[in-house]
Amino acid sequence: MKDNYLFTVTNLKLIDKLKDQGISNFVYPLSFFCVGIPNTFEIKDIKEENSYLFINRVLDTESIDKLDEILHKLPSNIKGIIFDDVGLIEVLKDINIKKILYLSHFNTNYRSINIWFDYVDDIMVSTDITESEIDEIISKVNKKVSLFTFGLVPAMYSRRYLNSSYDKHYNLEVELNKDLNIENERFISIENEYGTVIYHYPYYNGLRLLKKDVHYHFFFPILLDDNEILELSNNNVSNIEYDEGFLDTKTIYKIKK
Repeated sequence: MKDNYLFTVTNLKLIDKLKDQGISNFVYPLSFFCVGIPNTFEIKDIKEENSYLFINRVLDTESIDKLDEILHKLPSNIKGIIFDDVGLIEVLKDINIKKILYLSHFNTNYRSINIWFDYVDDIMVSTDITESEIDEIISKVNKKVSLFTFGLVPAMYSRRYLNSSYDKHYNLEVELNKDLNIENERFISIENEYGTVIYHYPYYNGLRLLKKDVHYHFFFPILLDDNEILELSNNNVSNIEYDEGFLDTKTIYKIKK
């Protein structure tokens, strides 16, 4: 069953084919409120019955005011919002949609997650922890959590124009999307008018977590082509380069001397 898949839309023309594959919950990166995402959508583009908004910008006052106006006029087909700017908790408190907090590299333990549950409906667990640590969280949280199950994981986000600034400094042709190799590690850097996101590459594959007793499984297949996305909707990743992140490797933070 795919009733608990939250599948990010990259191409409106692909939605009917995804529905044929059993996908029923669609996530739309919201135009003007996302960074590092090639394809975004305005409210008028969102037609599916079970639709969710995705916002990953850290917002300034003007942007929050603009978003506040949009959120208080949402059509009934928008059921929820995935966000990481905790300032939106205050904006969202009187809006009757599901509030899903995605803090990327945070939400790594059940104690902090249980505190956040006082303010939001759902929490996206970090991809920086092992499967056994995820199991501990699932067993000890006050409500069901959600899991980032497949996609590009952001390594960092800057409000600066990192790609174009680099190209201009070295008198290069400006490229807003870049493949980066740093000490044998590969990254994808995407810039738009709101800044730059650098994603770890290859894709994070947490499909082995699909049997966990969680609320939603979140799919974030940006930059995949249509055929790869349709294959992914059937849990087929044979044509996609991926790793399993930290699922088997515990993250150890060391303070340098």
